[in-house]
Amino acid sequence: MAYVLPSSAAGGEVGRLRALVAKYFPVYETRVTTNSLVLAVQVDPASMAEKFDELRRELWPMNYVPMLRQQPGETVVEVLRRPQRTTWRPYTNVVMLVITAFTCLFAGAFLWVAYVGGTALNSSSLLWGGLTFALPLMAILGFHELAHFLVARYHHVEASLPFFVPMPPPFVIFGTFGAFISLREPIPDRRTLLDIGASGPIAGFLIAIPITAFGLFLTQHNPIVLPLTNCGPVFFSIPYGNLVIGSSALFYALSLFFPASLVGNMNPLAIAGWVGLLVTAINLLPAGQLDGGHVFRALFGPRAVYVSWAAVVALFILGVFYPGWWIFGFLVLILGARHPPPLNDITPLDWKRRGVGILAVAILLTGFVAVPIASPSGNFHLTRDGLVAVGDTRNVTHAFVNFTLNNDDIVPHAFGFSVTLTVLGASGPSLASWADNLTWTVHLPNGTAIVVKGAQVGENFTLPSSFPLAVPVNNTGQANSPYFVSLEINGPTAVPVYPIPTFTAALKVTEYCQSVQSLSGGGPRSATFTFPS
Repeated sequence: MAYVLPSSAAGGEVGRLRALVAKYFPVYETRVTTNSLVLAVQVDPASMAEKFDELRRELWPMNYVPMLRQQPGETVVEVLRRPQRTTWRPYTNVVMLVITAFTCLFAGAFLWVAYVGGTALNSSSLLWGGLTFALPLMAILGFHELAHFLVARYHHVEASLPFFVPMPPPFVIFGTFGAFISLREPIPDRRTLLDIGASGPIAGFLIAIPITAFGLFLTQHNPIVLPLTNCGPVFFSIPYGNLVIGSSALFYALSLFFPASLVGNMNPLAIAGWVGLLVTAINLLPAGQLDGGHVFRALFGPRAVYVSWAAVVALFILGVFYPGWWIFGFLVLILGARHPPPLNDITPLDWKRRGVGILAVAILLTGFVAVPIASPSGNFHLTRDGLVAVGDTRNVTHAFVNFTLNNDDIVPHAFGFSVTLTVLGASGPSLASWADNLTWTVHLPNGTAIVVKGAQVGENFTLPSSFPLAVPVNNTGQANSPYFVSLEINGPTAVPVYPIPTFTAALKVTEYCQSVQSLSGGGPRSATFTFPS
């Protein structure tokens, strides 16, 4: 319900507020509602934004908030009482900063241990993990939030200092969930909304780029290539030696300047830059109160709600491939996909700010990764290619069989193997003597030959799985790179008895780090052959 007062009415709080608004905009009608004072005003589009901001700054200490709205046939200023907020205490920011520094320090130490091929934490890993990961990552997040804070203060919007969010491993393997600032008053207009929303991601982006580039430079010029038999450390059930990070378009473009950086382990400094680029892109998702929600609300006005809902749907679809996006999708729904309007939703953006908005969208598109982190599956398959025998069934003195090992994963693996050999089917001194003189030879693709001589009829020979075989992806970086293992049997003479014995060989292959990294497809797998078949 609203009560219309004549324009000449004055007195009390209503008259004082009307007179204050009239300092900036001519008022020709006053309406009093249950919760607000609505004043129909005349505005000059050229000075409207500046005058409204001055009005806002004058009303704020008086515990009032104005809103400028365009309604059918008129422009109104609605004055509402400002909601009361609790007092901000900065010691909370300090405590969260210290805790986040410690969680990032240990995350960096874990990454450093994996980088150098260690197995346990020590003072050296804490030092280098802090210098190469925790410090640069905190710098990226800190500059991001500091830019928000300074731009908010520039626009006379009250804001808190940054709140860092600690998230220790194993919940988040990089030690933090990011940081945020709390705006203590409504955002005045779309220009301020875009300035505050875009400033943080752009500042973080400008810090993350040189950190990432320098990390890739160190990776290339100080390479640490660990053997595939190094399974990496495991901390809190997370195998840090078994993580593959997804490459955004921007990260891939930077890596082109340091091509050798993708060979071997990646320096934690490059990982810190990668995390910074990813966090920046996530913050720019066009949803709710995220930085991207600010930017898209400023660019598209009320229509931004459709983009926000599209982003939520996209997050839930991407969650099929990376379940972490489901968490983000639910967070956006809890916080609200619809962004509240600024106090002045009439003043449009200028072209300079539209350019800044386009830059922010470009950072989102080039920095986002659909699957940020993955664990290699260890998938491979083993096949028997066939038996080649020299001589007829009775006079075989030489036979061999090939096994093909295909690495179906996206990364190289080392495989341990064992061969079980069996001779069955007859007994007697002559056969036993013949079997004792058999020679079994396993030929590996690296030229190694493993020779075992003799056999006890009816019993097994097993070669120990102490010969790890490194199987990379092929030179195009794709999977299905075949490695061939040959088993050769040589007899001194023809088989001395009938029926001839049965030869059985079973090749068993297991991914070398299966027991440490718990690879879903790491085996074991077996292939066998029997002769005569």
